[in-house]
Amino acid sequence: MVSTYLSYNIISRDMKAQLDRVAKQPEVSREDQYYQDNIGKVKTVDEFVGNYRLFAYAMKAYGLEDMTYAAAFMKKVLNSDLNDDKSFANLLTDNRYRKFAQAFQFTAATAVAQTSGQTDDLINHYKQSILDQADAVSTANSAFKTGIATVTSVDDLLNNEQLRTYALKAFSVDSPYWSKDFLTKVLTSDVNDPASYVNTLAIPDAGNYKAMAAAFNFNASGTLDTGVTAQDAAQTTSTIEAYTFSVPDRLTPAGADLNKAYFEANIGSVTDVDGLVNDARMLDYIKTAYGLDKLNLKSEFKNILTSDLADPNNYATTFGGANYEALTRDFNFNPDGSINGASAQTAAQTSVTSSQYMTRYDDADSVADEGLYTYYKSNIGSMDSVEELHGTGKVYNFILAAYGFDPNTTSAKVIDQTLESDLTDPKSFANMQKDKRYTDLAADFNFDAKGAKTAPLLAQSQQTMQQIASDYVVGMTRYDHTDQKDQATKDATAYTTGIQAVKTVSDFLSDRKLVDFVLQSKGIDPKTVDDDFMKKLFASDLSDPKSFANQQTDHRFIDIVSSFNFDAKGNIAQRDTGIQDHYGQMNTDYLYLQQTLETDTGEDSPGARLALYFKRMAPSINSAYDILGDTALLEVFRTAFELPPEMSTMAIDKQSTLVNKYLNLQDLQDPAKLDKFISRFTSMYDLANSTGQDPILSLFGSSSGGISADTLLAVAQLKY
Repeated sequence: MVSTYLSYNIISRDMKAQLDRVAKQPEVSREDQYYQDNIGKVKTVDEFVGNYRLFAYAMKAYGLEDMTYAAAFMKKVLNSDLNDDKSFANLLTDNRYRKFAQAFQFTAATAVAQTSGQTDDLINHYKQSILDQADAVSTANSAFKTGIATVTSVDDLLNNEQLRTYALKAFSVDSPYWSKDFLTKVLTSDVNDPASYVNTLAIPDAGNYKAMAAAFNFNASGTLDTGVTAQDAAQTTSTIEAYTFSVPDRLTPAGADLNKAYFEANIGSVTDVDGLVNDARMLDYIKTAYGLDKLNLKSEFKNILTSDLADPNNYATTFGGANYEALTRDFNFNPDGSINGASAQTAAQTSVTSSQYMTRYDDADSVADEGLYTYYKSNIGSMDSVEELHGTGKVYNFILAAYGFDPNTTSAKVIDQTLESDLTDPKSFANMQKDKRYTDLAADFNFDAKGAKTAPLLAQSQQTMQQIASDYVVGMTRYDHTDQKDQATKDATAYTTGIQAVKTVSDFLSDRKLVDFVLQSKGIDPKTVDDDFMKKLFASDLSDPKSFANQQTDHRFIDIVSSFNFDAKGNIAQRDTGIQDHYGQMNTDYLYLQQTLETDTGEDSPGARLALYFKRMAPSINSAYDILGDTALLEVFRTAFELPPEMSTMAIDKQSTLVNKYLNLQDLQDPAKLDKFISRFTSMYDLANSTGQDPILSLFGSSSGGISADTLLAVAQLKY
């Protein structure tokens, strides 16, 4: 008779080949094909349980074959909310029921206007729009400065769209109602002649047109007098300043540079304190530089600037302390307001002031932005439809600004059509625009064709994401490592947040923290898996038996790839698979083959079946109770250490102590130590079962003398 260990070893040493052999068995192949062809058509629990062939296949896959008759019981399992610790499946002792429920998705995914990842993405778009705006201003300024030097007539200016648009925006006269004839008359007007065309305009923006006319040197004929340029240096600077301070909705780095240049060019000409505080631009500059924006009165600044720091009762020390004293110290004014020395500031003092200004010039905008982000995050979660977005102006305008849409010129209908677009449809409105702003906007929201919020399209389903996170936390905290729970929970939260931002395979693989988290959740040491290996895995076609992933002997790698919703191009794809996603289906198929292999093995060697089962379950053994709650695992443990069946009559805590006394559970995660333990079991098994019908078959529901179905049902509902 072949020994139990030899029977076990023949199968386990090339498990992949054995499973491939089982998969080719006619009956197994038929059932597998039927399951694949029909599970996607099922929409409800009743339909699933009512289709005996599908239901029996799944029940066998998860080791619940003997409970197939208990339809009502299993409906309660499948309808359980696995996020609720008190749900039916979570209260059952046997973890197989929870695993079974995890494989299906009868509870609808949560519908949200945005996930946290999408919200972060939108805010990042807004931040990028600020940077883009700053870059655009700098580029426009440079182009104007270069271009205006080549202009020799009004026609040159007005026929150049870039220069014309810049000038109109600089002087806030970018109206759709202007004509070339009108602008020519304005630009050729003599601003010093009260009767000139620009001085007789009776329109709201007349002052702006006059300022624009004054900024150019065209004569009455629209040309330039000899030796005269379209703008002198001062006029160009004035125009650039007008554009920089009026076009963007905030002070850009270009604007800050202009303010810095103005301050440094004029501080040397200040002759007394009044000359400084009466220059509004320089006063605003020092307010910002010293963080004193809340001070509004010129008199306060005069008092600070003229304080005598040698006097302990001076104004700066008494009313502001160190902040005021810093301002006083960086200027050279006497108590009477005159200059103490050669200038209001030395070069070193000016350098300090300017350095502080360039650090703080955008502080107010940054504070306002953070407030806007907080407001948006607080309100977007309550939005149930596109219509509600429109009803909250602050939220709606923020969204448009993030993607570069002007609320004043962008049609609400266009935004609606964009938000309601299905990006998986090449002919959807957003995709047809050929403008990345539209697809970016649509990708960051989850609205259906009618504008109602729906479940997001994610790299992993919400259920899979939660399962990965849960497996990680369990793996990191088992074997009394509860001290790691807080960190493991933080890691899990970071993962569920980070994975929501993943839109492509490249996004995922480029974030090693996410990759390592998934590997660890499957019990794989990240140090043993490099980036190149992961790229090959995710480039694999799981339907091709010869693909890289399918050639791996460790099925966990296929498990990882199938848990993601990526298409052949590496993009997130919608997979409408009914009650079971692609991940759940592939896992069920694999487990069915495992169960079939073990059952077939048990016909010749029940002990080898037990050994194979123990090896398969070892990665999920987290405590002694996992062994005590599984009849087959307990039998392996008892047999290996020659413990009598009567140990099950002991108090459960004493049984747990006994398991931990004989078996170091952490050793089960070491392949070499696990094999050593199984070798011990098989030897002891052969000693204990050298002749006769093997009673172990009853542990797996053999028809000859097994535990009754009613007893199984009762035991399943117990919870230690």
